[in-house]
Amino acid sequence: MDAVLPQIALEFGVNIGSVAFVATGYAFTYGLFQLVFGRLGDRYGKFRVITWAGVASCLMTLACAFSTTLTGIALARLLSGVAAAAIVPLAIAWIGDAVPHEERQPLLAKFMSSQILGLLAGQVGGGVMGEYFGWRSTFLLIAAIYVLAVAGLVIARLRGGASVGTGGGSGGVRATIQTFSRLLRDPVVRFVLLAVSIEAFAMFGAFTYVGAALRFRFGFDFAMVGAFLASYCIGGLVYVTQSSRLFALLGNRKLPFIGSLIVAATYFGLAMTQIAWTAVPLIAAMGLGFYMIHNSLQTMATQMAPDVRGSSVAIFATFYFLSQAVGVQLAGFVIDRAGAAAVFVAAAVIFLGLGVLLLTRLPISLHAGNLSRRQGVAR
Repeated sequence: MDAVLPQIALEFGVNIGSVAFVATGYAFTYGLFQLVFGRLGDRYGKFRVITWAGVASCLMTLACAFSTTLTGIALARLLSGVAAAAIVPLAIAWIGDAVPHEERQPLLAKFMSSQILGLLAGQVGGGVMGEYFGWRSTFLLIAAIYVLAVAGLVIARLRGGASVGTGGGSGGVRATIQTFSRLLRDPVVRFVLLAVSIEAFAMFGAFTYVGAALRFRFGFDFAMVGAFLASYCIGGLVYVTQSSRLFALLGNRKLPFIGSLIVAATYFGLAMTQIAWTAVPLIAAMGLGFYMIHNSLQTMATQMAPDVRGSSVAIFATFYFLSQAVGVQLAGFVIDRAGAAAVFVAAAVIFLGLGVLLLTRLPISLHAGNLSRRQGVAR
């Protein structure tokens, strides 16, 4: 939706900050319901819950396409976030169940390539389809893709591809509260949650408005905005193809630290540049830097509590998306009053701080890749 936020604002006659909920509404419920689906995945099986979430996501995406008022769009986006909340975090947790730790970070990087290709298609497709067919067409296309995805999941289940992590954990409200309480008491878990919250707040609070800044600063049409934003995904794909080499060269601490420096530098560059074409390498480098950070944090999340991996990855995703929602909403407030450059500079400063935090304060247990489960065994 980043590329077509200006189009929605124009259609309804409001400023760009007033349609920020198109991004934040989805992100808010997406983050909040991670907790629910994490426990459901542990209880009933991650693959099964993902499949049913795909069906619900298809229906809610269609509701977005046919909404005719801002209120209707807001409600549809909220429900879309609820429906989609299970998919990516439980998929990551399922990989955690199936893959040994020493092989997990490179495999999660490959898994991220699918997410990046989805982002690439979304940025380009959102801009192109918004320009030529209207922003509603993007939702119709996504709904069609959901149909294909659900069909693939059903076929995989029928072929026995969901044999790992089929559920059986304890259920109930009390057990759920105890699980999340135990996770939040662990200082290592708190460190990972703090880091991912800072990352999401700064990254997407600013990045959501990069497209709008390009349009208003350089006069691009929506298709061109989408093409520029797609370079972010190209940078991410560069990371995926080189992740094993980068991890071997830099290790747990330096990899996210260098990534933070890269993201900070690119946000400073976007704040200052007055030459349109320079946005392409800046956004591409931003994608590379972001995935250097996020892949590291994602791998840490799969280590936090192997006995309730669905719940631990879910709480990680909850902090990630709720922080993203807060960041986007706050940045929308600032950008209407002080402009995009102020938001980009603030994001750069925050990423500098995050890099220092990851370099100097990363717990030894995470650095060694052998996370202590003292809270788990004490439960």
